[in-house]
Amino acid sequence: MNKLTKRVSAAIGSLALVSGALIAAAPANANTITIKVMTPNYTDAMPAYYEDLNKRFMAANPTIKVEHENLSWDDILVKGRTLISTKSYPDVLNLNTFSEFAAEGLLYKTSDLFSEAKLSDFVTAFRDNSKYNGVEYAVPDLASARMFFINKAVFYGAGNTKIPTTWAEVTAAAKKIKAKYGSKVYPLAIPLGSEEAQAEFQIWAGGNGGRYFDEKNSKWVINSKANLKTMNKLRSWVKAGYTQPNPASTNRTDAFKLFSQGRVGMINASVFFPSTLKDYKSKVDYGVAPFPSASKSKKPITLGVQDYFMGFKKPGNQDAVSKYLNFLFEGKNYAGFLKAAGGFIPATKSASSEVDSSLLPFIDQLPNAIFYPGTLGSWGAVVAKITTQIGTGITKDPKAVLDSLQKTAVAA
Repeated sequence: MNKLTKRVSAAIGSLALVSGALIAAAPANANTITIKVMTPNYTDAMPAYYEDLNKRFMAANPTIKVEHENLSWDDILVKGRTLISTKSYPDVLNLNTFSEFAAEGLLYKTSDLFSEAKLSDFVTAFRDNSKYNGVEYAVPDLASARMFFINKAVFYGAGNTKIPTTWAEVTAAAKKIKAKYGSKVYPLAIPLGSEEAQAEFQIWAGGNGGRYFDEKNSKWVINSKANLKTMNKLRSWVKAGYTQPNPASTNRTDAFKLFSQGRVGMINASVFFPSTLKDYKSKVDYGVAPFPSASKSKKPITLGVQDYFMGFKKPGNQDAVSKYLNFLFEGKNYAGFLKAAGGFIPATKSASSEVDSSLLPFIDQLPNAIFYPGTLGSWGAVVAKITTQIGTGITKDPKAVLDSLQKTAVAA
């Protein structure tokens, strides 16, 4: 769930955190343990947050030293996918998948790290999505939901009167926007580049009843009729000139920037998008609504996404890992984490009672949320392929692309 960042600032932040950690740590002695923490750079505020958190943690726990890597999402995803093969595990990892590590027996159970009283504060639905084979091996750090955003000036200026609730209404609205603004505005942004193509496709497919995995029958369904129909609908919008050029190579960051500049009429976006628009100093007046489904007979959905903190089992590190994670989830520390991360849905019940009002429409959609099959041990390998390949269904034979991904998933 990569909040928009700059790789350079993430790298600088990483170096600052590591050097700060070493300087602030207590003098080494026989009882000192060093733990390595690896996290994604949700926003450019994260390095300063962790630098302060780590200093205070080490001051309160002088026998524990923290070495911290705060990486860009591009870098941590690449590194995260090689941890098993390289066996270079951190002690604490914050990532968007956990089950592949749990499947290898590498993680502590959360009950080994937190008291039941502490665990009970995490939102139940998020806890359920942190289980592998029915056992919790990770805790959620934050969550996101998706809604349909419109540029009010563009949308209503083209003669549209209500936000679309179906694909047919999306088509009609896009047609009006194109007729009004021509090449100056892209009616609909569909980013299927490798940054987060799996999310863009899933939310459109979800509104048509499509999924990546059939939980009821325990089987992969990437090449289902519903998913193929969804891909063909996206292709039809591209062919009609209703989208930005080259959707298959357009990343979410690129699409968000286009919207912020007033060059996109409609877009799928996450709960943090309002704060992103503020970061861009955008003047676009936007509206939000539930995501349009394939037809009036299809239930509207949102895509629920969560990231995780997990602790890797290493000789003698359990107490230090437990102390670090419990320190991070203390009230004020976790509030600081959420603020630095920028506009996500809290993962704890206590923090959820004090959210910004802009998050409420997204929280209201959570009962309609569908989730990735993140509890499957093979999900990490499968989503890596989906992210880089599913966008090619726009320019290549869509059935062949989905069939190939299905074959990969079944074999994983």
